[in-house]
Amino acid sequence: MTSTPQIAAAAPRPAQWAETMELEGVPNLHRVTPRFYRSAQPTEEGFANLHNLGVKSVVSLRAFHADDVLAGGNHLILTRIPIHTWNIEDDEVIGALRALVQAQKHGPVLLHCQHGADRTGLISALYRVIFQGWSKSDALAEMRGGEFGYHAVWGNIPRYLKTADIPVLKAAVHA
Repeated sequence: MTSTPQIAAAAPRPAQWAETMELEGVPNLHRVTPRFYRSAQPTEEGFANLHNLGVKSVVSLRAFHADDVLAGGNHLILTRIPIHTWNIEDDEVIGALRALVQAQKHGPVLLHCQHGADRTGLISALYRVIFQGWSKSDALAEMRGGEFGYHAVWGNIPRYLKTADIPVLKAAVHA
C-alpha cells in the first residue's frame, strides 16, 4: 500500500494583519489601514505609481538616503525621520509616529525603510498598539510573522517593543 504525501496547509494569515499588495516599483508593499501603507524603498517608478493608491505623503526611516531625487516631481509630501536599526531611540520613534499621524491628515501615507521589514516593522507595530489598541504580543506576532522579511539579527527591535512605555509614547506623539 502506498500513501500519497500530504502537504500541510499553511496557517491562515490573520485577517487583521496588513494586506499584501502589488504595485510596480514598490517592493514589500502592504496596506496596514485604508490610509496607511508600508513598504521597502520605492524606485523612481514606484514613487510615480503611488498615486494609484491615493498616497499623498511618504515617511522614510532611512538614515543615509533621502527620497527627494527618486520622488522628484510627483507632488508627494516627503518626510524623513532617520532611524539607525541597531540603535532605536525614543525621540526617533516619537518623531516617526508623529510624522505618520500628521501625514494621514493629507491623505494616505506610505511608511518605508530600506527593506520595509525592521524599522518599518517596529513603527507599524507601535502604531498598532498605540492607535489601534493591539496588544504588544499581537503586534510583535505580525511584525515577525507577517512575511515582511523581519531580520532576527535585530533582537533590539522586539526588545524595544516589549519594553516600550506606551502611555508615555502616546502622550509624546500628541504633544
